[in-house]
Amino acid sequence: MRWPHNLLLISLLSVAGLSAQAADPVTRTAMPGPDQFELRAVLPVSLDALLPVLEQPCHVRQWMPGVETLTILKRPSATQTLVYMARQAPWPLSGRDAVTLFERHPGEPVVLTMQGEPEAWPRQPGHVRVPFTEGSWTLQTEPGNGSTRVVYRQRVNPGGGIPQWLADRFAPGHMEAALAALENYVRNPQRTDCTAAEPARNGAG
Repeated sequence: MRWPHNLLLISLLSVAGLSAQAADPVTRTAMPGPDQFELRAVLPVSLDALLPVLEQPCHVRQWMPGVETLTILKRPSATQTLVYMARQAPWPLSGRDAVTLFERHPGEPVVLTMQGEPEAWPRQPGHVRVPFTEGSWTLQTEPGNGSTRVVYRQRVNPGGGIPQWLADRFAPGHMEAALAALENYVRNPQRTDCTAAEPARNGAG
């Protein structure tokens, strides 16, 4: 099965600066519960080349900081992927895990959305289950230079008794560092080839 419609995205307190073009400052929008944070940047990679880096577990494991486990649970449809991810976390958080439904919405721009599904998989020992996460990556070709304009949005409640104000305080730095790690990876010509698809844990796909 081909990967382009199987999302493996990128969130959950992602863990700095971009070198191609500096990212705009993270903007914050007050909302009930977790606030929404937004980060914009231009990455020096084509849209077609960037999508697999965001979608394939093989790529994500190589560039996302702190990943312990990343498993496809199932593929509900050709554009949806249900994923279990366990991550280390920077101080003051303990390790977190999350079950998240990722979906690609094709068109111009391409939008990759993520929605937490915390009850879709049993709790695992040693990690606090993230009770709420949602966000998106909006990707659009930058005319004339082969780059991709990226808008990264996220809202996260990390759970485990961490005050929301504290989680929100750390969110901008984590997003900036995640985007920097992504750019460093797409610039690396020695990165591992990830052309083979990974089966879902339940054997779907």
